[in-house]
Amino acid sequence: MWTSPGHRNTNGGSRCEDVELNLEGLFERSIRPYIVFLSVIFVVFFLAGTVVPLSIRRQMTEIFQAMAGAYQELSGGVLFFNILVQNVMATMFVVALGVIVGIIPTFAVGSNAFGLGVLFRQAYEASGYSKAALTVLPYGVFEIPALLVAASYGLWLGVMVVRRIRGKESTPVGTHMRHAFRRYFAVVFPLLVVAAAIETILILRLP
Repeated sequence: MWTSPGHRNTNGGSRCEDVELNLEGLFERSIRPYIVFLSVIFVVFFLAGTVVPLSIRRQMTEIFQAMAGAYQELSGGVLFFNILVQNVMATMFVVALGVIVGIIPTFAVGSNAFGLGVLFRQAYEASGYSKAALTVLPYGVFEIPALLVAASYGLWLGVMVVRRIRGKESTPVGTHMRHAFRRYFAVVFPLLVVAAAIETILILRLP
């Protein structure tokens, strides 16, 4: 009988066991190779974002500033809710659309890393390394790990689909998808809640 990766028998689901499952889900053995692969993709595209021509960096920075400006008009609670919903919807799509051979998860990680690299370079040129590091740090601590875990499950689903098509996997894709979303709500969602709170504070403090 197939058991989903990271599955454990519990006696009523004690609080300590739930915490253990949540922590293990972050680096669950079945997705570790995908986390490593996507982390490499992230680093490569982040570095690419730091070396693109100035004209491209300025255009992207203007877009980011316009988006942040629109958020500044919202009150704290509404702002937090909007950021959280947007991030949750985006990462859920990354997981679900991973069944398309993992293209969407890889693209999502690459594009986010590229944008973050652009912001880092712009902040570095304007205010120096320390200011640039503080600019990207809030995203790197919670939001990026959440994206990497979500994208890893999406990529894992894409691989499972290919394996099933080739007759090397007998477990239904729906079973894998249910497992991926259970892990999503155990690991990714809490990270996104914290990330949304931090981003809300940062936006409200913008001049």
